Amino acid sequence: MTMQVTILAIVVNGVPVLSLHQTRSAAWKRLMRFIDTKWPERLGAMLPPAEDEAKARMFFREEDKDLYAIIDADISEPDSKVSQA
Repeated sequence: MTMQVTILAIVVNGVPVLSLHQTRSAAWKRLMRFIDTKWPERLGAMLPPAEDEAKARMFFREEDKDLYAIIDADISEPDSKVSQA
């Protein structure tokens, strides 16, 4: 049985935020909520683009050290190794 998880990793101002999601779209929605929450403190009164990918690019281009990643991971193998121990 294959077990999949999607990891959302965000680093803003040197602070990492990690979350696990069942799907890539759920991780993306969480990223958009994060950006919407942090937008005013980072970009002030500037309106965000309507398109989500453009919004993410604009938010993260302001600081070179800030980033996000959405990573799909198969956790089946580690689960089987734990079961064998």
